[in-house]
Amino acid sequence: MYIILLLDYMNKKTLEILSTTGSVLILIALIIVTHSIFSSNPNPLMESYGFVVSLVIFILLISGIGIKLMDVE
Repeated sequence: MYIILLLDYMNKKTLEILSTTGSVLILIALIIVTHSIFSSNPNPLMESYGFVVSLVIFILLISGIGIKLMDVE
């Protein structure tokens, strides 16, 4: 509940910066997890597919954040 009240008092620039920083950190975490899981796999294509999935998740996350930020005044 405190976080929701805190977000009500933030301006749009602050929300943009925090959400962008958070989404980039999520992308970095996804890349690290993908590399650690698929690096020992004998098929090198699996790691490449994992990186593509990580990028798709990042793009969807950024798109969702952008759509939600349009509603913020």
